[in-house]
Amino acid sequence: MPTAKNMNQLNQMLLKSLDRAMREASESIMEDMDREVKGFYSGGSPVQYQRTGALGDTPRTTAVSTSKSVHGGSVSFEAYLDQTHQYTTGRYPSMGLVLEHANKGGDMTNPPMRAVVGNSGFWDRAEEQMQDHLDDAISRHFT
Repeated sequence: MPTAKNMNQLNQMLLKSLDRAMREASESIMEDMDREVKGFYSGGSPVQYQRTGALGDTPRTTAVSTSKSVHGGSVSFEAYLDQTHQYTTGRYPSMGLVLEHANKGGDMTNPPMRAVVGNSGFWDRAEEQMQDHLDDAISRHFT
């Protein structure tokens, strides 16, 4: 492993390692989000509507971004569910509403969404796993 001769070199080395760790974490997080969201469909078959599969296409991550400054820098990316899809059928075409209700599960007190059928909690589970992936990736690069 190379040795830093000054603070600038040390910062550069740390940012490179952090960048690699964040890229690994981003890939693992994307795999989890994809698996969890696609797993929604294993929770039963709807009777009152026909599935389009659009929900399964919502997991996204942004590119890993490194920002350098005089005092160090940062490395970041975002993990999210894309809410830009608009359904062409049903009374509520908003992907945001569909994601919210699909994650919570069918709500028997809310007539428009009570028919949402699937394995709920997919986003909650994916979010819980994100920190584990970040911790694992960082520990591999900084121990």
